[in-house]
Amino acid sequence: MHAPANPFFTKINIPDEYFCDRKKETEKLIDLLMNGNNIVLKSPRRLGKSSLLMHVLAQPSIRDTYNTLFVDIYGTRNMMEFVKEFQSAFLEAPFALTKRGAEKVKKLLMGAYLQMNLMPDGTIGGFRVGLNPNQDMAIPLKEMFGFMENTDKPNLVVFDEFQTILDYPEKASALVRTLTQKLGNTSFIFSGSATHLLDKMFEYPSEPFYRSAASFNLESIPMESYREFAEEMFLKYGKHIAPEAVDLVYYLFSGVTYDMQEVMKGTFSFTEKGEKADARTVMESINDILDRRDTDFRGILARMENMKERKTLFCIAREGIAKGMTSSAMMSRYHLDNASSVQHALATLCGEQKNLVRRMGKAYLIRDRMFELWIARSERRLAGMVGHAWERYQKEMELMP
Repeated sequence: MHAPANPFFTKINIPDEYFCDRKKETEKLIDLLMNGNNIVLKSPRRLGKSSLLMHVLAQPSIRDTYNTLFVDIYGTRNMMEFVKEFQSAFLEAPFALTKRGAEKVKKLLMGAYLQMNLMPDGTIGGFRVGLNPNQDMAIPLKEMFGFMENTDKPNLVVFDEFQTILDYPEKASALVRTLTQKLGNTSFIFSGSATHLLDKMFEYPSEPFYRSAASFNLESIPMESYREFAEEMFLKYGKHIAPEAVDLVYYLFSGVTYDMQEVMKGTFSFTEKGEKADARTVMESINDILDRRDTDFRGILARMENMKERKTLFCIAREGIAKGMTSSAMMSRYHLDNASSVQHALATLCGEQKNLVRRMGKAYLIRDRMFELWIARSERRLAGMVGHAWERYQKEMELMP
């Protein structure tokens, strides 16, 4: 591929040479798969879980061994939408991209047709099954899994954000488990960011998926690895970055891959060839991101009509890591009403609907660090927050289990 204009990717599909570290994780996942395991991959959001999975699927040992299907079910609301997402991946799977395979898949679809993929030079780049116009076909899961049991190559299905099925009105866990547990030609990776829900699904004896997959927890990329990666990417393009600038990004965002990549992407673009990025360049990038997201963040506050929730949110933002939220000292300092109203506000802010705050033990933190920085900037506290990034990072690490 041609070298990208910017080597810091924030999308899911990342070319190998621009993929940061994760060598041990990649090797371990491949080893588990090649030894016949299903896997449940757990990590907080924005740590690069989906990118790692796409990276694993692209490795020759996996690509040459399996027909791979990546099914993102985040945002689906019921089993019908789940089936549609799976069907889309099914029709794009390697076994459906040859004439012979597409003919077989066609038999599952009433009113389907074979579609040739023509390359720019006029040659045929493969076949796929297409749906006729104005048709909204839904192949039953049982039929698709049955088809996959008879493919020449074994299959590997990734269900991303798998905990989503817990919100379906149907008893989806039991249904999907019933359909998948007896498959011999198909392996699964169940991944998700709601680790507590995945723990319940796969570790509680009363749940359908109990002990049905090997557990794999994804942690942040080590700071030294990310620093080495960032310096290498800058150097690759004839630019430089001060190590302390990379460290600042890491501390500010606690090793969260997406946020670091977003900031480094801007830092890279603000650095001319032959020049060296430093902490000031990093802050230029952060301020640019905050400017672009200003309307979004203002919208969050505008929709927060409950003033008790807003006061509680700003209390957490100012504390950074907020403990003792219902103590008299905290309520007095931030003019909070009473312990009961604070507890109710915390429950709402941490709930799935708003999901603005996360709880770590007895402490509370703003979930989106960029939102926290935006609040700090609006209160002219950004410089102080940046100056204490290392101390904040250390305190957050102490909260980790």
